[in-house]
Amino acid sequence: MKVMAKPIEMIAWFDFKGLIHPIRFRLIDEDGKYRTISIKSIQARKKEKLAGNLMQVFLCRGVVNDKEVLFELKYEKDTDQWTLFKM
Repeated sequence: MKVMAKPIEMIAWFDFKGLIHPIRFRLIDEDGKYRTISIKSIQARKKEKLAGNLMQVFLCRGVVNDKEVLFELKYEKDTDQWTLFKM
């Protein structure tokens, strides 16, 4: 996987326990166009601290350009920002 660290727009839902379930996200590609990627499954989730900020990390599978790929998403709790970290 290649480190990208791109900001993304996310659609997710939260269960009664506060667990986050990402559904799909949108990013701006190299051509300046929006691209939507649906999340097929969440392989793993963990919490980490990055530069003192609490982050939730999701290892997910999704379909990009008709290929199933693995990617890593990060959610920063303090700023409520999502990042496509690796793809």
